[in-house]
Amino acid sequence: MNVPILDRFAPHVLAGALCLGLAGSLALRAAGRSTLAVALVATIASVAIADDRGRVAALALALAAGGLWWGSVRLEALDRSVLAPRIGEVGPALVEITGPTRRTPFQLRVPARIRRFRGLELREAVLLRLPLGRAPPQGAIIESVVELREPRGPSDGFDERAMLHRRGVHVVARGRSWRLVGRRGGISGVADRIHHALAGAIAPGLTGERRAVLAGLVLGEEEAMSEELRERFRASGLYHLLAVSGQNVAFVAGGVLLIAWLLGISRLVAEVGALGAIVAYVLAVGWQPSVVRAGVAGALASLAWLASRPRDRWYFLLLGAAVLMTWDPYSLLEPGF
Repeated sequence: MNVPILDRFAPHVLAGALCLGLAGSLALRAAGRSTLAVALVATIASVAIADDRGRVAALALALAAGGLWWGSVRLEALDRSVLAPRIGEVGPALVEITGPTRRTPFQLRVPARIRRFRGLELREAVLLRLPLGRAPPQGAIIESVVELREPRGPSDGFDERAMLHRRGVHVVARGRSWRLVGRRGGISGVADRIHHALAGAIAPGLTGERRAVLAGLVLGEEEAMSEELRERFRASGLYHLLAVSGQNVAFVAGGVLLIAWLLGISRLVAEVGALGAIVAYVLAVGWQPSVVRAGVAGALASLAWLASRPRDRWYFLLLGAAVLMTWDPYSLLEPGF
């Protein structure tokens, strides 16, 4: 193997090794010092080895070992629950709404995070179940008296407990009434404002199921769609259109570039604008594997142009997978991955 070929594929090998280590943590938990020692020794060896091939191999080993260690650390954090030992208890809670509400024929299912329960300060993701009626908006901070329950196990081919576990949720909080007491701030608050602005702008003047379909296409939110309409999408084979994916990110970036070209704006400004639009869109729709993967690839494509570097879709794909699994190795098991 000559050096040019090695130089060309070395980034792919290194990114792939990191992904392999992160994925391996799902099967082999290795959060001990031995794994870190392997990564450290491999890194030192890679510096000492003069041969390019040996250096790449040692760095790949270091990244794989480091990925295995970090993935194990993240899995331990995701598997840890303060509320699980309190299942069955009832008490006042301060709850942060982290996503859009899903309405079923019997209840509201709300992704949330409990900040305080019976005076105990914490930050743990839960599934909040509320009676049908007014739904708390995304980003709201509410007060409610909740009962902590265990997620349902396997039933009719669906295992709610396993699905929620992959998302770091170990407890279902069942409430009855709630009271709005504030809004979350920081980067999450910025994401909420972008989401609300985008939701209000996608279908001005439309109501009912037409608006619900557009919300599904643009934001991946099917909460307002009736079960009958969802079944029609499934029967027609078009249900995948309601999931935000790379197609949406491509439309966002392509739309910005097209508008800039029509207005005679320079390519440099257009690429910066496309990069900002991709980041804003990913924030608006939330941390979904399919959109984060596409967002990373789209952002890297703009950065590659700005840095005058060649674009490599396979390398972008590997980096997108690495970002997802670095934050949550369970992402590998999600259909959207």
